[in-house]
Amino acid sequence: MKLCALVVLPAFLFGQLPPNPTKLSSAMPADAPPVPKFDGGNFIDVQRKFDIFAWQEFVAANWPPGQPGQPGPGTIGNFPGGDNPTVWETYMADSQVFQPGAKPPSPWGTPQPIPSFCPAPPPALKAQVRKVFALVAKSDLQDEFLEAFTPYPLFDVNGNYTRYEIRMNQAEFNQILAGTPGTPGIVRPWYNPANQIAPIVFPAGVYNTNQIGAMEFKAAWRPITDAEKPRYHSSYSYVTYAPDPKTGMNTKCAGPYLMGLVGLHIAHKTTSAPQWVWATFEHVDNDPDAQSTGSGKKYSYYNNPKCTFSPACADLPPSGSTTQWDGDPTKKFPPVQVIRATPIPSAKNDPKTGINPVFQQLLRAVNPASVWQYYQLVDTQWPQRPGTVQNPNQCYHTTPLSTPINFACSGPKGDQGPGPVPGQLTNTTAETYFQAAPGNKQAYMGSCMGCHSNATVASGAPNPNVYSDFSFLMGEAQPVSKAPNPPRVRRKKP
Repeated sequence: MKLCALVVLPAFLFGQLPPNPTKLSSAMPADAPPVPKFDGGNFIDVQRKFDIFAWQEFVAANWPPGQPGQPGPGTIGNFPGGDNPTVWETYMADSQVFQPGAKPPSPWGTPQPIPSFCPAPPPALKAQVRKVFALVAKSDLQDEFLEAFTPYPLFDVNGNYTRYEIRMNQAEFNQILAGTPGTPGIVRPWYNPANQIAPIVFPAGVYNTNQIGAMEFKAAWRPITDAEKPRYHSSYSYVTYAPDPKTGMNTKCAGPYLMGLVGLHIAHKTTSAPQWVWATFEHVDNDPDAQSTGSGKKYSYYNNPKCTFSPACADLPPSGSTTQWDGDPTKKFPPVQVIRATPIPSAKNDPKTGINPVFQQLLRAVNPASVWQYYQLVDTQWPQRPGTVQNPNQCYHTTPLSTPINFACSGPKGDQGPGPVPGQLTNTTAETYFQAAPGNKQAYMGSCMGCHSNATVASGAPNPNVYSDFSFLMGEAQPVSKAPNPPRVRRKKP
């Protein structure tokens, strides 16, 4: 049975504004409420519904867990120190699903295994170590040291690597195991690239039902101190070094380290958004926008007030040979000066009506020390023309490439493309170098929907050009191997 809990506050705390939620819920929403057809003039109303949906996802995903993938007793943040384990961290990591040699994944809910080559944790931390970070990029396991399809990691103000992980919910996990329908009685799971044949279609969430739909979570973390812990969702975690260049195997591990969550992408396929709804959250201490660089505030990814866009200094990838970036946590590098090129819309942070203050107040009402009050919604991207095509077979960028929303999808009814709103959306901790900063030639990729429209199946699939329903994870499927301990094959660059 699915557990659900509510925390209710009186409506007068928010000026009796109907759009403002007055409760926190452990129930994962399956889709945004029905919205009117977007006509350009009702942008505020439509965007507001998707922003509320995004925050409800964030709350439900970060609720304390019960059974794997399900909420348990208790309330988000209502724990000593204001932090708690989360539901989404019980989801399956991509490394558990797409294993070397196309090995079948462990059953749903299996905890992420700690590699045998990791050092034993101190006795006091043994029960607290819950994960291992193999990534220093918001990408896939074949791209450990590339941030979102670039050859660059992200270093915080202390010179430390930002680490990443990717997880999927049970609906997506089950679909990967079921694969593409075919001959009755024969299952062709997608963790084997030989089975990745069209159509690749993930289930969509249906509003006001328990049919949640496929979801992916992509998180960014940085090492933090005990003094910073009261402001962060944190986890004691291991980190791995780069794979051995000769064997392709991860053999070095360090930690455990205290890691703080700095960014969280939530991608959710729904009936109203078959091109998925894309919500991205960040910690409030990450970095300034261009108008706040001289505020004097202490940030995690910006500490040089002289560094701005003119002359170009911010949001530039680190210099040097990529061979030096081996994931060694003992090495320090010059910090990347990060400025939010596209400011968070001011309406989201309006003290009286902004969606961020509304939910932050709800979280503080549960526990004034809640760490979750220090996170904010950057924005939510949704399709203004979702169309009638469940899974557009081909999405492509048209010219000019500098226009991030200018991509279309072919379909049986001539779908003209989803038209993402907003047109530009990036997370500064995960797509630092794709931001719409002045002179950035990669800014055209700064749209979640636009970028993921290029996702295809694994290189070992019968036809590697088959589109994979806006999910890059399918490209992580490993070729079948009879070797007892096969290496992980790196994905070819798109």
